[in-house]
Amino acid sequence: MAEQSSDPWRVAWRIATSNELLVVLLVGIALSLTLTAWIPQRPASDVDYARWLSQMQARYGQATSVLRTLGLFDITSSVILRGLLAIVAGILVLRIAEGIDRLRQRRETEEVERPEGDWQKLDDWDFTNLLEILRGRRYRVDRASAEAQVDRWPWSQVLPLAAQAGALLLLMGLLLFQVFGWRATDVILQEGERVSLRQGASWMALSEDGELRHDPGIVGFLGERGPGLVVEAVGAEGESLELLLRPDAEPSNDLRIALTGDTYFAIPEAELVVRLTPRSEEAYTRTDVQIYGSPTGEIIAERVTEQGGHGVFEVADVALTFTAAPYARATAVHNPGRLPSAAGLAILAIGLIGSLVWPERRFWVRESGDLVEGAGPLPTWMYLEGEDV
Repeated sequence: MAEQSSDPWRVAWRIATSNELLVVLLVGIALSLTLTAWIPQRPASDVDYARWLSQMQARYGQATSVLRTLGLFDITSSVILRGLLAIVAGILVLRIAEGIDRLRQRRETEEVERPEGDWQKLDDWDFTNLLEILRGRRYRVDRASAEAQVDRWPWSQVLPLAAQAGALLLLMGLLLFQVFGWRATDVILQEGERVSLRQGASWMALSEDGELRHDPGIVGFLGERGPGLVVEAVGAEGESLELLLRPDAEPSNDLRIALTGDTYFAIPEAELVVRLTPRSEEAYTRTDVQIYGSPTGEIIAERVTEQGGHGVFEVADVALTFTAAPYARATAVHNPGRLPSAAGLAILAIGLIGSLVWPERRFWVRESGDLVEGAGPLPTWMYLEGEDV
């Protein structure tokens, strides 16, 4: 009679929880992340995207559209990588469930299992002394008459479970960030300025002493610094004049300007336009000031601020005051998965280190007349002819 085939569900379970499949998936994730070192990734800032895209088209030519379609310019957000991470998370859930079931079964089973492999002679060991040494090395000894089963249960099974649970928590943290988190890059902040993020849901500010402050729900990082100014204008009768940075902007009596390049602003009431050009990218550099008449475009005056950006100029019955207010580029990250990720990393590290210290090993020893014999993966030190370890 032909042998019946195995249950397909059991076969699928064995494949899904196998070490081989997990290794293949982890290698795939590692290769995907390695590609980020070879293929330039899309910049986070939309401001730099157009320039970056033109560079990629010049470098890869017609292959640029194919690489972009495959998501290779944004691998960390690609469907392929997310799919691999989701599959790994599902496999970890199955492996954890299987490990918990094995723990339950092992706890309920009190019988000593049959030895694996052939019995080997252990010279000059006293059986009782050997069992005491094994217990001192934190092995669990299940003795049945003249035979004993030795293992490191439950730690040899609990610690790998902890490592897998930690990895699962880490993946959950990454998923929470991808779904609910956000990242804002290239946020321009000037000293003493507060900027709203995500339509007022969060905020960041740069204090007068250059310290970054932000909403408790986000994490902020400061990047490069550059020159900036606060400009005020006073008319002939001592009244404050409104300043306009862009046609669609709200007028302001004290205009904050981050000098990332040539910058213009207007004084509509005085029919003047001012051009500001920093002499370097240092935070407290001198700035060239050109003042034009409007609408003629004629240059009325040219001035230079002091070292540091300060200056007071009187032009066409208007007193312009410039005060240094350097800017900084900041990055804000809202990551609701940071706590699960941190806990996952800690649990993963404990599980991996513990698994190295207490590896999963089960072997057997027995007393046969005047001899002591062992079977299974015996520790090396047991072959040392009864040396007192």
